[in-house]
Amino acid sequence: MSHGGGSTPHVLDEDGNLAPVERVIVSIRLAIVLSVIVPFVAGVDPTRNHPIPTAVLLSAALGYALVLMFRPHWERPGSAAPLVVTSVDGALTLGLIALTGGATSPAVAILFLAVTAAATRLNLWLAIGLATVLGTGYLVVALLIDADEVPLEQRLVAGVWWPLYLLFMAVFGGSLALYAERAHAARAAANAEALAEHFAAEEERDLRARLLEAYSAQHDGLRAILHDFRTPVSSLRALSAQLGDPRGRLDQEQRATAQRLVAEHAEHLSTMLDALSDVTASKSPTQPAGQPRTVGLHELLLASSDAAGLHPPRLRLNVTPPDAVVRIDTQRIRRVLTNLIDNAARHGEGEPVEVSATVDPTEVRFDVLDRGPGLAPEQLEAVKRKDVSLGEASGGTGLGLWIVEQIVQAMRGGLDLAVRPGGGLAATVRVPLH
Repeated sequence: MSHGGGSTPHVLDEDGNLAPVERVIVSIRLAIVLSVIVPFVAGVDPTRNHPIPTAVLLSAALGYALVLMFRPHWERPGSAAPLVVTSVDGALTLGLIALTGGATSPAVAILFLAVTAAATRLNLWLAIGLATVLGTGYLVVALLIDADEVPLEQRLVAGVWWPLYLLFMAVFGGSLALYAERAHAARAAANAEALAEHFAAEEERDLRARLLEAYSAQHDGLRAILHDFRTPVSSLRALSAQLGDPRGRLDQEQRATAQRLVAEHAEHLSTMLDALSDVTASKSPTQPAGQPRTVGLHELLLASSDAAGLHPPRLRLNVTPPDAVVRIDTQRIRRVLTNLIDNAARHGEGEPVEVSATVDPTEVRFDVLDRGPGLAPEQLEAVKRKDVSLGEASGGTGLGLWIVEQIVQAMRGGLDLAVRPGGGLAATVRVPLH
């Protein structure tokens, strides 16, 4: 007989049918029918008393057992099918008892299996009701079948005794099924609570990690922007001092150039201040984006070099083609070039710094070459990490090259550092054109 009871859980296979272990239990019904067929075929009393009706009943029971063996889901709780199956089980058993001796039939033991299955397959009150119906049916069979062959007293004892125990079995089995169901529900609730606590702890850790990451990103963004303010502010201070010199050492052309650079630096600082408003909302606040603009590369290199405090003759500019004009995010690329040129000027030991730009149809390449002490090959990647500053004359914050790489990556470009033949460092930036 199959297990189940009310909402007692079943193990299901991938097709939604009962699992193999449930099939084994269902196959017990077939084993019971076969256990009756064997003595019937062997002609053992009392199965031979009514051979034709018994043969018909056993044939029907065999077919019924085979069908249910391959359709075990019919016994699954949650529908009317289990009640129908249990009723058929009881009816066939009562018929077999009637054909095999009535009150003296050994088949009464099968009723206990039917009631046990009902107690686990149905709810408690249905199981008690079924046990009452089967017990009453057995009492009728015990009193009426083969009345002349069995004393009335014996038939009364059997007719009352076995129904009473059927009722006990229904209460006992149903209570056990109910207890198992509640125990399962309690375990499921405990598991659900444990999972909820686990997920809550995971969510809390994730939230804490996200908050720390957001705080770190905001902090890095402010440090990066403040770092980039340093060089143009220094250049503005120097230009303002030259323009305000009462002795007038600048000729007209130099003064015009200085005034133009002051305006460009002021505009650049203004855009950087505007970028500060994006820091709190940006996923990568270390490199807030600007708007692409059309700009001459020679003027861009000159302004970036001046912001870094590097001027001819130490500055050597080269643009290919010489009059190249490109559409690019000038705010971010100027931050890149100012950082690279400032880095080259500080580490270049007074030697000339070569700054070049080369344009092709898809990208623009910038090279900043110095003759400083350079780096060992194994240091080329490490120096791009945050808060790493290498070299004898670093004097920096360890942010410059890290900022450069963050910005270049945001522009879908790349930064390469290489040891320069003859000494020094070669920094190459490639960014796609808009």
